[in-house]
Amino acid sequence: MFAKRILLMLTLLCICLTIQGRNFEEFRQELLTAPDWKTAKTKLIAYLPTTTNVEELRELQSIWQSVEPDACREYFIELQKKNPNMPVYAYLALRLEPDETLQMNAAEELCRKFPDFYWGYRLFLVDYMAWLLNAELELTNPLQNQESALKIIDEGYKRFPEDDYFHIFQFHRHRIQKNYALAEAELTQIKDRNLLTANWMRIKYFLVQNKNATLYKTLMPNLLSDLIKNGQLASADSIYSFAEGYVEILQETENKIELEQYLVQNPILLKSYPYFDVYAGILANKKEWKTLDKCLLNAFDSGAITKEQLNNYLTNWEDELSKCQNWITLQAKAELDNKLPEQK
Repeated sequence: MFAKRILLMLTLLCICLTIQGRNFEEFRQELLTAPDWKTAKTKLIAYLPTTTNVEELRELQSIWQSVEPDACREYFIELQKKNPNMPVYAYLALRLEPDETLQMNAAEELCRKFPDFYWGYRLFLVDYMAWLLNAELELTNPLQNQESALKIIDEGYKRFPEDDYFHIFQFHRHRIQKNYALAEAELTQIKDRNLLTANWMRIKYFLVQNKNATLYKTLMPNLLSDLIKNGQLASADSIYSFAEGYVEILQETENKIELEQYLVQNPILLKSYPYFDVYAGILANKKEWKTLDKCLLNAFDSGAITKEQLNNYLTNWEDELSKCQNWITLQAKAELDNKLPEQK
């Protein structure tokens, strides 16, 4: 009997939570489709005291702030003053602080005062990470003398070890400290694609620097796909954005077999001189002169290489290419001033 009552209570709880989530979404739509802001604002202010759900409060605050930033900030500052022992209201007031330094310092203090409150760490991490990524462009060792901030973050990481905001910060921290294995371990734990996309340039550079072709192939396609969806990258450019790092990794690791396979499987890249030049070098090293002879002709005819570039190839590999089928044709296309020996 007791077990049945417990099961019934859990079922009712789940139903209530589902209804609450559905009700908030319906309420949100009411606000967004209200006939005027005055009506929406009245409903919004009436709803705020009925919830302590941080996600809901954040969203409502953002809606209000987008229309009346000053009135919104004043409301939440007053709410914080009336509820000094509730970290959620301190957090919401801090979200609206325009001074990033003041916001970061206050968020750090919020973490110390309420060490079990996740959103304090979240705000501090976002602010501190923004500072750190700017500082690394100017300072040799931006994490020097940062023990106090790092201690706060480490304390939060112990409490919220699965959180992606901690993982992305630890990735940057270890990357900057050149602890590449630790940085890589943190990177592989991040599930939030938005966070990965927001940091994609540094992630890409790190993977190239760390010469990790496997992880590069795993992460970058999804990141580039998200950038395309967000309108940050043209679909036609994505293959070049991927190739830029991947080809460099394969060159640095001297993985010539995979590099050749990749270029052959993506012939569109060979219409771009930098990638054609890599492929031409591979063929020359393998002494596949007949194949290179044909590739040079196709590359010139398609506009992948210029007369000057063709001239350089013919000059550098004169002895070998002069024995190939298209030598005379290539000479004519290059319009060499000093004619090289004709094919024998």
